[in-house]
Amino acid sequence: MKKTFLVFMLTMLSATGCIAQTNNTANAQVTSEVSTVSQTEEQEKNMININLKIGNKSFYARLYDNEATGQLIKKFPVTYNMTELHGNEKYYYMSDPLPENREKPDTINKGEIMLYGNDCLVLFYDTFSNSYSYTRLGYIEDTTGLEEALGKGGVSIGFEVVK
Repeated sequence: MKKTFLVFMLTMLSATGCIAQTNNTANAQVTSEVSTVSQTEEQEKNMININLKIGNKSFYARLYDNEATGQLIKKFPVTYNMTELHGNEKYYYMSDPLPENREKPDTINKGEIMLYGNDCLVLFYDTFSNSYSYTRLGYIEDTTGLEEALGKGGVSIGFEVVK
């Protein structure tokens, strides 16, 4: 009888520990999600609004508030003659390097603006799987008509900060 009672008590204590651990894990997850939402809201507040001019079409974009974009917008307003690559991106090698904070996104989304290495500005106009590392700079809000505006081959793109 004592053995049965002991097994029963150990089982109950073990279950209570699991429930407590589950509650702690759930609380940590909720705290993490709230923290992530707060960080996202803070990042959204600090984003830099820019305009990209491609031919007679304008695209509103948002740049993240980071070291690379801080250095990049010091060059604005500027027009870069960007080169076609792979049927999904336009790029331009800048004369001055920018600070890097590379990451390897699994997917590149249409309209993303990134830095390859420390001196290659890239504008993506297609969504695809990725295996390269980039520093995220920002994104175009509404990519409707982007591919058509960019056309085939090289293109001049004007960048300016929206006041």
